[in-house]
Amino acid sequence: MKGLVVSNGEINDLNQLKDISKSVDFIISADGGTNYILKANIKPDLVVGDLDSIEKDVLNKIKEENIQVLKFPSHKDYTDTELALKYLVDRKFEEIILMGVIGTRIDHTLANIYLLYNLFQKGIKGMIINEKNTIYITDNELEIEKEEGTFVSVIPINSSGAKVTLKGFLYETDRDDFHFSSTFGISNEIVERKGYIKVEEGICLIVKSKD
Repeated sequence: MKGLVVSNGEINDLNQLKDISKSVDFIISADGGTNYILKANIKPDLVVGDLDSIEKDVLNKIKEENIQVLKFPSHKDYTDTELALKYLVDRKFEEIILMGVIGTRIDHTLANIYLLYNLFQKGIKGMIINEKNTIYITDNELEIEKEEGTFVSVIPINSSGAKVTLKGFLYETDRDDFHFSSTFGISNEIVERKGYIKVEEGICLIVKSKD
């Protein structure tokens, strides 16, 4: 099954949110993410969090429409986003998309990116999507379709770095060392119909970005 978690970061394209919501089996809004969900005329299957970031009229609509709420205290060990993910993980979802998890709070943004690694370790396909970026993790090989104006970055997330082969890119590599905390893999471009990435050692964050 495929789930969607919508959080209280930045969502600037409600049409993208609507389109993605139609492709999943279950939708969770994490606290203030409910504001985006209802503005997009989407009914979540579940609202998770301490409800401190939800607008008053949105709270009223949740009650009117009898939307299920899983409420937590404001003083807790995990963010609302992680609690929403835990709900889906416990119910054996194989794929989870996160939206509204990138924003002005760099601490939350970094923590949410690390949540992808949490999902990866559990064998769950996790992906962060917004109008400019698609982010996921791999330790394997994959192909990416060329899209005009799109950059592809390969960022090792383990301290030992990674060995990566890139074909069909402006800057190709052949089992090159991608060192942890280096910018070596940033802002590459696909120049053929498809770009081929093979992570031969290590684990990498793949980021597709548009200016």
